[in-house]
Amino acid sequence: MKNKSLALFETALILLGEIIVSLLICGVCLIFDWFSYKIVTGVVLGSAITTLNFLFLALSTSRAFDKAVEARGTREMDEEEIEKFTEEHQRNMNNAVKLSFIVRTLTMLATLVVAFILDYFNVLATLIPLLMLRPIITVEALIREKLKKGDS
Repeated sequence: MKNKSLALFETALILLGEIIVSLLICGVCLIFDWFSYKIVTGVVLGSAITTLNFLFLALSTSRAFDKAVEARGTREMDEEEIEKFTEEHQRNMNNAVKLSFIVRTLTMLATLVVAFILDYFNVLATLIPLLMLRPIITVEALIREKLKKGDS
């Protein structure tokens, strides 16, 4: 997998974001005197599942892309061959992403069920990190853009 190091780097950034979110949750709970071991176990569970889900997405997408590049090779293609190849491999990549989405969604639901059933986790402390993936990605993109503008 050629893009494996990029996937691992992006996952490390997500993990860093999840750690920051977890610390914020624990800090708020300490301030309002809601803190317990269930808060810690909840944020650890939610953050771990979110990070592993992102890693699964990144690696499955990378694998599908690498397969398409490998199948393409270096041979010359005319317009018709390019269109057929693109259509076929786009379908494969879409299927990989759809399967990844289904598995990740079921994993998140199972995590919430486990947190709800077992008395070792605070459900809200588990849920919040599960919902933070998109905001973390957005903040990361804003920081990267700001750093790029600073370099120019």
